[in-house]
Amino acid sequence: MTTEEKAVKQAELHFKMLCNYTSPEELIKRAYRAGYLAGATEALASQWKDPKVELPEDDRQVLVETDCEDKELRHAISYFLAGAWHFPDDWYYDCRVLKWMYIPPLKGDDA
Repeated sequence: MTTEEKAVKQAELHFKMLCNYTSPEELIKRAYRAGYLAGATEALASQWKDPKVELPEDDRQVLVETDCEDKELRHAISYFLAGAWHFPDDWYYDCRVLKWMYIPPLKGDDA
């Protein structure tokens, strides 16, 4: 789905939801909130990178998603060095990295 198609779908979804509000002020507040949340969700989802296409800087810690069957081990902190992924403990010895992303800094109210 293209970005434009996603935008149209989000607009239609939020329009239906907002039609229940009679106050124009409340309607505008809810529309802005919904748009912000949808944009933030999309932005975070697009930060994941394919390790077959791009690798992180050597020795920099990143968040990874693995193919481990144990769901508690599915996500981990890892780093790439000397042509291999490294994990802080031995639980991941047979797990393969499916995707990775740099860990975004915490700013503002979330810090």
